[in-house]
Amino acid sequence: MDRADAVRLLPEKHARALTLHDQGWDDTRIAAALEMEPESIGMLLRVAKAKLQQLLDNPPKMDKRLEVPLDPPESPRV
Repeated sequence: MDRADAVRLLPEKHARALTLHDQGWDDTRIAAALEMEPESIGMLLRVAKAKLQQLLDNPPKMDKRLEVPLDPPESPRV
């Protein structure tokens, strides 16, 4: 599983935050786009990165026909 595939499996808010961050957006712009407080973006990105790393380290088994995980990933402890 590559990084782009793993990002697509993240919850929407986490995936959007990571994508915007990767595009060079600062916390204030990301917060506005996600309708959140800027102070919350750092924690959101830390959780998103932890979930992403978990998916990359332990990719879920995928049904190739449906392109969906057969077993949902567990939430990391942060």
